[in-house]
Amino acid sequence: MRCFLKTLVLAVLAAVFLLPGTGWAMNSPAAEVDFTDIKGHWAKQAIEKVYATGLDKGFPDHTFRPNQPVTGLEAVHLVLNGAGFSEQIAKIKRPRNAPPSAYPVPWGQNYMDFAVQQKFIPEDMLQSFRHDRPINRGQLAVLLARTLYLTGPGIAISFTDSKDIPPEYHQAIQAVAVSGILSGYRDGSFRPLGQVSRGEMAAVLGKLYDQGWVKIDSKRKVEGWVAAVSQGKNGIEIQLNSLKGTQKMMATANCKAYFMGQPMQLQQIVNYRVAGILDTKRKLAYLELLERRNFSPVLRDTYASYLRHAEGEPVLLTVKDLLCEEVDYPVAWDAEIVDEKSKSKTSKDLLKKLKSGQFIKLGLTSNGTIKSMTLLDVKNITGQVDRIDRALYLVKKGSGSSKKYVPDHFWGWDFGRLVDKEGEEISSIRAGDKVKIFYIGEPFYERVLEIQRL
Repeated sequence: MRCFLKTLVLAVLAAVFLLPGTGWAMNSPAAEVDFTDIKGHWAKQAIEKVYATGLDKGFPDHTFRPNQPVTGLEAVHLVLNGAGFSEQIAKIKRPRNAPPSAYPVPWGQNYMDFAVQQKFIPEDMLQSFRHDRPINRGQLAVLLARTLYLTGPGIAISFTDSKDIPPEYHQAIQAVAVSGILSGYRDGSFRPLGQVSRGEMAAVLGKLYDQGWVKIDSKRKVEGWVAAVSQGKNGIEIQLNSLKGTQKMMATANCKAYFMGQPMQLQQIVNYRVAGILDTKRKLAYLELLERRNFSPVLRDTYASYLRHAEGEPVLLTVKDLLCEEVDYPVAWDAEIVDEKSKSKTSKDLLKKLKSGQFIKLGLTSNGTIKSMTLLDVKNITGQVDRIDRALYLVKKGSGSSKKYVPDHFWGWDFGRLVDKEGEEISSIRAGDKVKIFYIGEPFYERVLEIQRL
């Protein structure tokens, strides 16, 4: 009996240490870890990125073992998780009286069955596929190409060992190489029969994340530019600004930051645009620096009314200018947005709250990019035109939004646009017309934005 218990305990311990990623659910909370065996390793950045996503947590002894070969079953588990199938597989319930699996494995049976049923592992490859043996690069290419539904590329990439690539791997290798997910070596070879190390697999998973395949909670992904880094009682706090607002968040004690493959200290990342990954405690665990702010100056201001905007890279803002023309402007990723009424600077998602027809002031750079945007505090007054010379005079004061002071004449009125009550451009107004005037500015220094003939 003692011998049996001892054997059972050893088997459990072996399973925990030998099956990376299987002892933890994807995206589950984890202690902050600095792996002890990846210093100087070529895949260090990818390993730390993949760890932050929760795809591979390494081993309980704080090692990652980057040079250890990946087995077939480990590859299936990691690739299917990386491709976003984890939730779907977790819902699979095997009936109690179901017949034995056609391909039994010691753990992760649902993953193996799913891969076989979906033909991610084709029948001809199953004959040579061994769940407990190292997977080779050709097999991994097939698994990736089928799981991601990659089609054969229109162009072919030549490798120095192309003649050595087995025919059953050729199309898949071309597909993953063109997509940039699994490429060749510096000497130009692909080595289709070479083993895949855990470091190489981390690099593959990192590319899957960069290309948007990896499905993690959207609340764990952040983007913006770093406005400030400060040391507080509870650790380092980072202020992240974006077009959607300002966020302040704590960084984990071992938060990693990289720029062009080189590690950066957190104190050095101010004024960089970043893409970050939060851990499940909403702390920054990983930051990739994308580019530095260029501080392009605002060379001119223009006034317009908002029509719509399209999300993308960059955000594209469509406005109606004071010449009644529809114009598209790209928005700089570090543009500052100010609400004139609340005086808040990019503190909330002001873009989302813009309404069609709302007047805004745009600060433009030399190439016509929006660097600043002000949501204007616009007043209006309704009345009848008395006369027009250098100024426009109203017959009497109308009911406007300002209670203390209501202007009865406007200098420079012709700088504003002239429209009818449907918003269509008109050529002129004359004495006797009933109008609604939209304006900004201090008393006696009003600036007309629009005169609407009623």
